[in-house]
Amino acid sequence: MERAPESWPEPTPESCLRMSPALHLLQVVPGEKSGTASPVLLPLPSPKPPITWSRIKKILKEGPLLKNCNSFRRWKLRYCLVQGQKLHFAHHPSFAHFETIDLSQVVLAESSCRNLCHGFCVITPHRKVSLVAPTRQDMEEWINIIKTVQQGEIRQIPAAENNPFLVGMHYWYSSSNPRSHFCNVCRENIPALSRDAVTCEVCQVKSHKFCALRANKDCKWNTLSVTDDLLLPADEIQTMPHQWVEGNIPAGSQCVVCHKSCGSHHRLQDFRCLWCGSTVHGACQKRFSKECSFGSRRSSIVPPTALSDPRGDGQLVVSPDFWNLDWPLTCSCPLLIFINSKSGDHQGIIFLRKFKQYLNPSQVFDLAKGGPEAGIAMFKNFARFRVLVCGGDGSVSWVLSTIDAYGLHDRCQLAIIPLGTGNDLARVLGWGAVWSKGTSPLDILSRVEQAHVRILDRWSVMIRETPRQAPLLKGQVAMDIPRFEAAAIKNVESATTELNKILKAKYPTEMVIATRFLCSAVEDFVEDIVKAWHQIKQNSTAVESVILKSDLMYDKLSVLIDLLAEDAVAASAERTATAYGSRSQADGKPFVPQLDHIARAKLELAERAQKLQQSLKLIIFQVEQVLDEESRQSLSVKNFTSSLFLGDGDDDDSDDYDQSPRHRSRCDILCSIPSLRNEDLDNLDLEHLHIAPETIRFKKKCVMNNYFGIGLDAKISLEFNSRREEHPEQYNSRLKNKIWYGLLGSKELLQRSYRKLEERIHLECDGEAVSLPNLQGIVVLNITSYAGGVNFWGRNRATTEYDVPAINDGKLEVVAIFGSVQMAMSRIVNLQQHRIAQCHEVVITIDGEDGVPVQVDGEAWIQKPGLIKIKYKNVAQMLMRDRDFENSMKTWESKHTEIQAVQPPHLDFQESQDSLSDGEYAQMQHLARLAENLISRLTDLSKVHQHVSVLMDSVNASANILNDVFYSQDSGNEAGAASCIPIETLSRTDAVDVTFSLKGLYDDTKAFLDENLLRDAEDRAMLQTALDAMNTELRRILAIGWLSQIFFPEEQASDTRSLSRRFRIKFPKLGKKKQREEGEKPKSSQRFPGFLGKFWRRRNRSNRAKADDPPTPSSSQL
Repeated sequence: MERAPESWPEPTPESCLRMSPALHLLQVVPGEKSGTASPVLLPLPSPKPPITWSRIKKILKEGPLLKNCNSFRRWKLRYCLVQGQKLHFAHHPSFAHFETIDLSQVVLAESSCRNLCHGFCVITPHRKVSLVAPTRQDMEEWINIIKTVQQGEIRQIPAAENNPFLVGMHYWYSSSNPRSHFCNVCRENIPALSRDAVTCEVCQVKSHKFCALRANKDCKWNTLSVTDDLLLPADEIQTMPHQWVEGNIPAGSQCVVCHKSCGSHHRLQDFRCLWCGSTVHGACQKRFSKECSFGSRRSSIVPPTALSDPRGDGQLVVSPDFWNLDWPLTCSCPLLIFINSKSGDHQGIIFLRKFKQYLNPSQVFDLAKGGPEAGIAMFKNFARFRVLVCGGDGSVSWVLSTIDAYGLHDRCQLAIIPLGTGNDLARVLGWGAVWSKGTSPLDILSRVEQAHVRILDRWSVMIRETPRQAPLLKGQVAMDIPRFEAAAIKNVESATTELNKILKAKYPTEMVIATRFLCSAVEDFVEDIVKAWHQIKQNSTAVESVILKSDLMYDKLSVLIDLLAEDAVAASAERTATAYGSRSQADGKPFVPQLDHIARAKLELAERAQKLQQSLKLIIFQVEQVLDEESRQSLSVKNFTSSLFLGDGDDDDSDDYDQSPRHRSRCDILCSIPSLRNEDLDNLDLEHLHIAPETIRFKKKCVMNNYFGIGLDAKISLEFNSRREEHPEQYNSRLKNKIWYGLLGSKELLQRSYRKLEERIHLECDGEAVSLPNLQGIVVLNITSYAGGVNFWGRNRATTEYDVPAINDGKLEVVAIFGSVQMAMSRIVNLQQHRIAQCHEVVITIDGEDGVPVQVDGEAWIQKPGLIKIKYKNVAQMLMRDRDFENSMKTWESKHTEIQAVQPPHLDFQESQDSLSDGEYAQMQHLARLAENLISRLTDLSKVHQHVSVLMDSVNASANILNDVFYSQDSGNEAGAASCIPIETLSRTDAVDVTFSLKGLYDDTKAFLDENLLRDAEDRAMLQTALDAMNTELRRILAIGWLSQIFFPEEQASDTRSLSRRFRIKFPKLGKKKQREEGEKPKSSQRFPGFLGKFWRRRNRSNRAKADDPPTPSSSQL
């Protein structure tokens, strides 16, 4: 028999039982001839120690994957596992033959951009292995683990979102571009449509698949304070440097320095910044500013210098030093992006990749990985920020609830990109029903910046379930008050006696017996309350007696529980000491201490006492409702103290109930018990006490943003959600979801499950009962879109009974649903449904024993009988798309392009050497002061109004030329602004440059106001005043003779053109007349047959008629 090598540890039978199935696969011996591994029978020699977990490398991940094989059936199922820095393959978990890949030098790339099949490729220096995971989440886990183990053998793998080992790594995916590119590693050409190319989804670096193994870890920065490779000196961290990528420049790019074309189709040349998008030539790079301005999206981007990783665990936070730096317009209103990668026919994956290219990758989050908590926690320190949610209504509700939990509604505004099925809130806010796949993410960012704020009302959905009403058990008869008092006194005395026995007990058996008798006395006391409940609730004296005696019983149970807990701690310590003492005498076998029957009995009695305490709490909750406020305040108890058990509150227990009775205050005012939960009502046989809904404690179920439904529509939604959870592959597109909704609605057309719903529910609007017609469902609307764009309320017109519905009016609209036919017809024809009410608060009572389907914003459940209350909660700031503003901005952009296209005027060499006169210099100084005032106002407005930042390019250009012309700064002095010296005079060239730049700033700002892009009346008036003053001074300066000749040369030449026009004589056109006399037809009419030919011939005849009339000579011609 063949013996295993000594390097392989030999397992013992005990160790084999503790090993996982994957570890058994590692017991492999390589064959001698074939070189393949074959399983062998290993002997069990006694000298070698048994295998332990410390000698086996931890399996980081294992599971089935599809592998691309070189056979007729290309894709075959393989069992894979990652152990250490090795990736092992096997045909089956029970097989021993493994194929191993060394993970120390590999690169991973997803199979495509959208990657619907969840495939990825493992690229080694010698080959490529293609694998397919069952789900995208599983694929991302494999990629995260394999990338992490490249740094070494790591036993604990962090999550991909906060993995510090992935900093700087590229995120490759296989791409086949229609045009040729160049590899950023080997600088060689990548042919068009090549399958041997990979692209980084974040920085768009191109590479051959095997060249990616040698690529540097220089992907787009998240922060500048994580790794030594990216860490900058302390004196440079205050300014954001450019992050250049060489080559593969987009077509039509121009150098920002020399304004010549950039890029080449023949070689890898020129550079592009990943943050501001600037493109420069290699020779012009030194002349370009070293500080990155982040381009036109500077207000939305979170700079890498703003984030830090203080704990080194990958969890980025806003650096405290960031607030001490001067960042003009940078990160003034950053954009936080949440994307549901499962929404929109997997379109969310495309948005994830694109937004990471244009923004900081750390400000883009996937809701499918941990939810929105991490993003909100990162942005909570910003004074104001915006949130963009790419998903459906469920994703929006999730993010709004998280913002509400952090209390940030007044500091952030939320926009929506509709990627779900219904998208009702996105429809109302103007973002559309479905987002076009051809829309660029840059257009999305522009529309978000141009959107205006709209307030959205949010409503709390409160639930109060009706407790079960259990009749008296067999043998239980009603009890009057005297008999109850006598029995209660007897039970209290018995409990006191048993407690004294417990305190004096010397043996555990005596303590257990006394404890049982004490618990039996308390149980008899509770049963007597049940029997006499109808008599007790009508007698206030009996109620007070019940409260006081319950307080005594509760106190005795608390003392008992404390004694049992102390005894359990002592017994546990004794057992531990016994275990350590007997371990040496156990012949090497570990001693496992066992609980004796006494200890088990004490644990059971402790649980029994705690349940009795809950019953006593419930008794207090029931009986205190009978007392008035004065009687409630006069009673003194020491166990039931907290806030009043009415209205909305938290379900957490008070700290007083966690203390021992020995540490509690002796006299406290009676109030209700907060630790009592709704489900505890089912544990006690008490009749439910019917009181007004306002005095019942409701449990908060959820928050409503769009609509609430009960009945037919909720059942359809509930069945749809159940089927989608069971078979998610059948509900992976918007079209499939709508088809399923139609099929489920058609089934309800035959079943009519809730055809008499009005007999089971009762409706109250603003405290008034509303009679219901024969219906199958009720819908409560907060917005005017329901179930994918249906307007159930009807036309938005005010009537004598109802106001125009709005999302911020603090009102709800209640509408009836009569059947599936009505819901189907509402999608085809805009019908006005049956309006029930328009109110500020809704209370729905569900009677009977069975639950009714209920849904809130598409999330459905079965609601048990009880009360449902919908009341106002708070408001959220939403961003509403403004199409008029977008059109105005496009018009301004076209005007801005025309203004920027004007070439600056130039002077002759002799004129450029002349200086300004004293009067001209004084006028230029006055114009500069007015321009400084305008620049200051525009800078302040850009911090308040996001869209004013489009003027910042003109503002910065004007500010720079004013500093260069009017002040002389010594570049060698580090004092900066302190070394600025005013210039006493100006040359004509400087005057022309200043006038041209300030005139461009004036024209841009005037066009901005003319298009009504600044809608705040006060700010508009302030800016208009500054513009008027600057316009007056510009006219005075342009009235100077030599400046007027330079800026308006066409006016000088207009006189010459008018004189030449006076001596111009018109002669009649004889060509067409001669053609008509000869009877020839115009050649052009023969080209257009039919209607166009007739129209063209009629037009030619009218032109010939005009040409036949002789011209009347004017006096100038004579």
